[in-house]
Amino acid sequence: MKRILIVGDIHANYPALKAIQSHVQAYRFDRIINTGDTIVYNTFPNETIQWFRKRKKSVSISGNTDRRILKILKGKKLKKPGKEEKRVMYFWTIENLLPENVNYLQLLPRQADLTIDNVRIGVFHGTLDDKNETLFPDSPENRFRKLAERSPYQIQIMGHSHTPYCKTTNGVCFINPGSAGRMFDGDPRASFAILKISLGKINVEHFRIPYPVEEVIKGLKKNHLPGIYKEMFRTGKKLN
Repeated sequence: MKRILIVGDIHANYPALKAIQSHVQAYRFDRIINTGDTIVYNTFPNETIQWFRKRKKSVSISGNTDRRILKILKGKKLKKPGKEEKRVMYFWTIENLLPENVNYLQLLPRQADLTIDNVRIGVFHGTLDDKNETLFPDSPENRFRKLAERSPYQIQIMGHSHTPYCKTTNGVCFINPGSAGRMFDGDPRASFAILKISLGKINVEHFRIPYPVEEVIKGLKKNHLPGIYKEMFRTGKKLN
């Protein structure tokens, strides 16, 4: 049996990532898959990136926040997000990101294609069709059907919506691990998933675990970042 840890939308929340590591430390994973948005909106971008850099079995792709950081570093104007408290978080990240971690971001692909135990898996931040598409478990079934019809993959792993789910449509298993570092559903606990593959059979289990939110709050206060983020991390709600 192959066991894969799936995380995504960490948003530089290293305390949450450490809590996940502690929770699953008894397991051996054949792969760790990260669906992107590794940084921005928290004060631990370097620690978060370095966690993945140290793990040779990890497969990471870029998310929209990661790509925006690279655009700013290239001298391009930041068109989105428009709200000042969001823009502050991007520029703080750029000012504090180590050069070697910028290099890591530059090398991340927009999607990944891997085969585990003869099961082909596609990894996307948005979807197979659109890197910024947001899918929820209650999105129109026809949308999942269309993605399945043209899919070369038996499993499609996605992020971006910060919403955990697993559903099978036309023989394709769609998995979203939820957000490891910034949930929006009113439950601030970290979200992740474990995928098990054995003889072509697929099993997915989702988890929600607590993490030391006050470490996040301390980092935000120390760096004089917008107070609205303290409330968002404490409540697990999207307030902007």
